[in-house]
Amino acid sequence: MDRMEQAVIHLDAQASSLATNQGYLALCQQVRRSVFVQEQGVSEAIDFDGKDRSCGHLLLLLDDEAVGTLRIRTTAEGTKLERIAVLSSCRGQGFGELLVRCALSLVEGNVYIHAQVHSQGFYEKLGFVVEDPTIYYEANIPHRTMIWPHGRGASPCIVTRPS
Repeated sequence: MDRMEQAVIHLDAQASSLATNQGYLALCQQVRRSVFVQEQGVSEAIDFDGKDRSCGHLLLLLDDEAVGTLRIRTTAEGTKLERIAVLSSCRGQGFGELLVRCALSLVEGNVYIHAQVHSQGFYEKLGFVVEDPTIYYEANIPHRTMIWPHGRGASPCIVTRPS
C-alpha cells in the first residue's frame, strides 16, 4: 500500500479571518460538521459559535483531503484546545495525537481542554491531567476540564503556515 502524504496547516488567530485562508477554514468546519453535528448530534449553533475567525486552527490533510482539525482559542483562563475532531474513517491511526501534539508545540502558558468524558483516557495518555473531577455537560455531552502541566511541547512534524 502506498504511503499517504500528510500535511498539518496552521492558521494562527490573525490569519483565520484572511480571505486567502477561507478555504482552509471551510475544510476545518467541514470536518467538525461531520464529527460533531452529524455523528454526535451537536447543534450547528453550538459548534459554529462565531468565534472561528478570531481563533487559531490546525487542519490535517491526507493526500489533500481534510481528515482532522483542532481549534486554539485564547480565553481569560489561558489557551483552550477545542473542537478536536478526526473523521471516523481515519481514527485509530494517531491523527488525534498528532493534532494535539502540534497544538502543544505552538502554545505556552496555561493550556486546558474541556474533554468529553469518553475521551478522557486519550488525553491522559498524552499527559493531560484532570483539573477537577466534576462532570458537566456541554451540548448534552459529559465533559471534564483537563490541564496540560508540562510546558510547551515539541512538534511531531512540520507545521505549515499558509502565506
